[in-house]
Amino acid sequence: MKKNRKHTRHSGNLFLSLMLVCALALCGGMATGIVPTMVSAVAETSVPAPVADTSPAIYVAEKNANSVVGIITNTQDWDRATGETEETMIGQGSGVVILEGGYVLTNNHVIENGSAFQVLMANGDKIDATLVGADASLDLAVVKVNERADELVPVTIGSSTNLKVGSTAIAIGNPGGDVLANTVTQGIISALERSSVNTDNTTRNVDYIQHDAPINNGNSGGGLFDYMGNLIGINTLKYAGSAYSSVSFEGLGFAIPVETAFPIAQQLIEHGKVIRPQMGVTVADYEGPNDPMTNYAPASVCVYTVGEGSPAEKAGMKQYDFITHVNGERVKSLRELTTALDQFSEGDKVTITVARYNNVGYVNNNYNNSNYYDPFGFGFGFGFGYPYGNGGSDSYSNGSSSGQGTLQVGGGYNIIDLEVTLEVIE
Repeated sequence: MKKNRKHTRHSGNLFLSLMLVCALALCGGMATGIVPTMVSAVAETSVPAPVADTSPAIYVAEKNANSVVGIITNTQDWDRATGETEETMIGQGSGVVILEGGYVLTNNHVIENGSAFQVLMANGDKIDATLVGADASLDLAVVKVNERADELVPVTIGSSTNLKVGSTAIAIGNPGGDVLANTVTQGIISALERSSVNTDNTTRNVDYIQHDAPINNGNSGGGLFDYMGNLIGINTLKYAGSAYSSVSFEGLGFAIPVETAFPIAQQLIEHGKVIRPQMGVTVADYEGPNDPMTNYAPASVCVYTVGEGSPAEKAGMKQYDFITHVNGERVKSLRELTTALDQFSEGDKVTITVARYNNVGYVNNNYNNSNYYDPFGFGFGFGFGYPYGNGGSDSYSNGSSSGQGTLQVGGGYNIIDLEVTLEVIE
């Protein structure tokens, strides 16, 4: 019996020992199981050290820090009380340095109606500038700083011909003027060759680059760059919506391709104007009826003046002729006329078809956004014009009064073909 009791006690001790070992083993297992799990969890969720920002906008902004400037347009008014001339700011925009010597390319609508100009430098200094030349037909102009030109760095001229929809687009300019100078925004190329958005700022067709890099008032004349910081366009307009709809739009910016803008800038710098072969007439859009059975000319371009000794006069063109065709191609507007004539060179003979009335009375010169074509660079269009004509090259202006204008005509009209030899008119 004693043996049995002794055996029972030993067995109990052994059982307790085994339970303790198992418990320790279990605890050890839990301990060893928790530690690796925690270490593993830390390894999986740990955040690596930050790396340098690789956004192309950083490189583009640094590269062009002294290549995009602000443009301030002023008028000069004489004060009777003081006998001094005072300057009043009438607009602000942006510009791109394109050549050494302080030449800055901008939009014509940025500098129009101005008589004094300033360039806003990257450090905020305002430097007086001189208007070199303007081409209103493509909404481009060049100004030149009067001093500190060595502080301006010309941009690298790129190309828009190889752009693809989705490519990086970076805009640099002064939205809102000098308050928000040197603003950089980034987006993508949204579409190419957008000619349907041509506005009254131009009288020639432009195949715009559409992009969604945010731009606003003040960005006009600023640069649009690719991811390498090369200039691919000049920001010109933002489409905000239609006058006939309450719907507004965002992310619709448009730039003149550098292939269009840079050659114009070169001519303005070299000649102060753009040299194009011309007919030597002043014309305006005429929105006539489409019904050929009426006694009124169809939609066409009305000739208001014919320059003395001009190619048009030599060909027999007369005041109040209505241009309807160029070499058989139908033209219904000034934009279509200039596009057709731009295909030809100096000395080319062009067949101009006109509708000529048998009886012409007078013209009531009340216009609403009517375009005028002034190849002699008189710098006016029936009293509404630009103080800076382009000499012998084409210049344009927009009317400001209401109404389209009334032609007092009668007796029907005849269709006449005229052979015009285009010339460069100085």
